[in-house]
Amino acid sequence: MYNFFMDKKKIFIIGGGYAGIRTLSHLSKCEDVELFLIDKNSYHYLQTDVYDYIASQINLSDIAIDLYTYCASYEKNVTFLHEEVLRFDLENKKIITTNNRYRYDYLVIASGSQTRLPDSIEGLKENFHGIKSLENALLFKQKFEYFIYKKIENEGKCSLDINFNIVIAGSGLSGVEIASEMAHYSRTFYKDMGYLCSGITITLINSHEKLLASNSAFMQEKAEKRLNDLGIKIIKNARVTKVMESYVILNNSQKVDMNFLIWTAGIISSDLVLNMQVAKNKKGQLEVDEYFRLKEYKEVYAIGDNANVFDPTSKSSLPPTAQAAELGADYISQNIINEVSNKKLHVKSIKLKGFFASLGGKFGCGEIMDYITLSGKTAYIFKKLIEITYRFPLQQRCKTGLKKIRAIID
Repeated sequence: MYNFFMDKKKIFIIGGGYAGIRTLSHLSKCEDVELFLIDKNSYHYLQTDVYDYIASQINLSDIAIDLYTYCASYEKNVTFLHEEVLRFDLENKKIITTNNRYRYDYLVIASGSQTRLPDSIEGLKENFHGIKSLENALLFKQKFEYFIYKKIENEGKCSLDINFNIVIAGSGLSGVEIASEMAHYSRTFYKDMGYLCSGITITLINSHEKLLASNSAFMQEKAEKRLNDLGIKIIKNARVTKVMESYVILNNSQKVDMNFLIWTAGIISSDLVLNMQVAKNKKGQLEVDEYFRLKEYKEVYAIGDNANVFDPTSKSSLPPTAQAAELGADYISQNIINEVSNKKLHVKSIKLKGFFASLGGKFGCGEIMDYITLSGKTAYIFKKLIEITYRFPLQQRCKTGLKKIRAIID
């Protein structure tokens, strides 16, 4: 059992993703609390940057931030616990992990989401690839590059492999970005290296008429034009109804041959949240009040993909994005500090600053505050700056934490 300090409020943050990291950063400035970050993984996974990693534009170290050294960079009020949470005893304010039981004063649930795999789709769970976890991203990159190798190996007899096809199901930001990055990467590889083989055919399955259905018309139009320019085949108004090893069935009738399937068509809460006996929506997301607290337990906050968060003033839903997770973290952190200081909680509006999408190579599109639109290389540079601005301070903290740990060991 961990030996807690008894004179400070104990705040546990479950999950070292975008929401959890941001909450930790804010609350670490409060001297009246002891912070504990719990995650079954020892790293913070930068999923928004994984497309560049798959396209070999950045390294593995750029998408995995070490939580041990990151937490060590803070003062003595921050502790990282590399454990898996099994369940919560919300009535008694306890957390049960694989190794211990912990008692909290405040709890922040930010355990993220997982890929939604409907049981109704035959063969999906056995024949899909995803990128929601670092391990899956690594496995996918290896398989993707192996298929490129096989194309090289068949140089001079490319006609034997004319139907090589990657199918991507889901036309949200994840599906569109990974399709465009893969198409550009494979096309550039063969062109730059002077190979005869023409690369890889990529097919994007879209259940709607428009790509990026939840985004603006500007982003929809730019994304579709870019994917068409990259030679990506788009099948609209279609749903995957069956998946086999070498093909998928759309709308119970159309057969599409494939070498492997990437599934980005929806998310659902983590198993930890799904097993909680509290109010949740159809996606398994926790229902919260205007302060992002569980309706049944006011000392428990929920943010990120595992919560049904919304703008507290307009009541409009917030999308499951890294930006929304961070804004939610900003919001609850101030109110937790207010609670610890016996101050009144405040309701404030949460507005997204914009959306950006990488669309293969040095090309992107995006919008800022609903009225500034960017596309092409300008949008690409802007998105890269956002990613670097987020990543660099985390990496610097890890370096600081590593020095502190080495000083103790030496």
